[in-house]
Amino acid sequence: MLLDATKTFECRFSTGIQRVVRELVRRSDLIGDTLEVEVIPVVASSRGYHRLNAAGLTRLLDPPPATGGTIVAQSRLARRAKELLQSNMRVYATMQRLSMRRRLAVLTSNLDPIDVAPDDIVALIDDFAGGSPSLGAIAKARCTGAATIAIVYDLIPILYREMVPQPIAYLFKQAFEQLAGKVHGLIAISKSGADLIRAQPAVEKAGISVASFYLGQDLHAASGDFASSTIPDDAWRGGPTFIMVGSIEPRKRHAAALAAFNKLWEAGVTANLLIVGRIGWDVDAFIEEAQRHTQYGKSLFMCHQVGDHELRDAMARADATIMASKAEGFGLPIVESLAYGVPVLTSDIPIFREIAGEAGCYFPPDDIAAFAAAIKEFVDRPEGYQAAARAFHWIDWDESAREFAEAVRILLGNSE
Repeated sequence: MLLDATKTFECRFSTGIQRVVRELVRRSDLIGDTLEVEVIPVVASSRGYHRLNAAGLTRLLDPPPATGGTIVAQSRLARRAKELLQSNMRVYATMQRLSMRRRLAVLTSNLDPIDVAPDDIVALIDDFAGGSPSLGAIAKARCTGAATIAIVYDLIPILYREMVPQPIAYLFKQAFEQLAGKVHGLIAISKSGADLIRAQPAVEKAGISVASFYLGQDLHAASGDFASSTIPDDAWRGGPTFIMVGSIEPRKRHAAALAAFNKLWEAGVTANLLIVGRIGWDVDAFIEEAQRHTQYGKSLFMCHQVGDHELRDAMARADATIMASKAEGFGLPIVESLAYGVPVLTSDIPIFREIAGEAGCYFPPDDIAAFAAAIKEFVDRPEGYQAAARAFHWIDWDESAREFAEAVRILLGNSE
């Protein structure tokens, strides 16, 4: 079984999808034992698949720690240039493919090629859009007779086109429709997500099966020693600290969170808002508003480049986690926070209800007043939320890997 981790190997980000890819690759042997096959992590290039050697695995699994201060400079001019490039979909798609092809040609030059045999299983566990050569590689694998399977993390660019840049929505839809015609089955990361995927015309047309598994959590947070090179000490002083984790983009609704906190600060409530995530798209106005805010550096903090270890420590140290998204594929910070015993305040959407259940504190996605009231309720009476968080139980990454393997087994049985 070949586990395709191309995009994470190439980009080295540490956001949601990349974290899942790394956890599954770390458990290659466990997945192999469950399925009684050898599991080999690979990356794709225009030349085909390449087996990851020791150095390649290190690059994939241990990205470099974050560097720089609490705000890492990200050129507004560079983001504007990217937006201009994205305005021409055909040019943007071509540039994406060429850029990835060039980088992967260099990155895979010292990796041994690996041929796909008819009795192999190829599982694409990484992002398949954005110019990735994985689509072409998995199509060739199917032509050899191999069983082909892919994880689909979410359908947000299809179902909520207004929440992502138009070129990304267009190109994702194209990639998804191509993928549906090139695999024997798809795997979602929730039951509600699986239902959404099954309803897609491309999936119905291809007649492929959809299974699901849940993402895991781990408790590898520092105990008592919260050494930080990125998050300022003041973020943990002067009141409860609420943390938001994830890329800063419109659908995550950081602006709504800031508006809710504005109501509280104006009313004299003492609380900190800590935003951790790299800068996404269409958020220049929000970033500027936050940096000009009178509470910036006092009760409002933004950190754009935080390493995995520091991120886990910060999540464990926070008084509560906020997830205000209008749409998500899963919501990994929710189960991770609850696993640490940290309460979560979330927008009331189906996927958050599915994973947080009775442990979540929910507010209507578009009601700022209700959002602020939920935060105020926690500030005033945190004990009930803390008890609910402590009572929450969720699978770890070992069990998640076993669930993934079982989903693969189900799809292989359905494709026979």
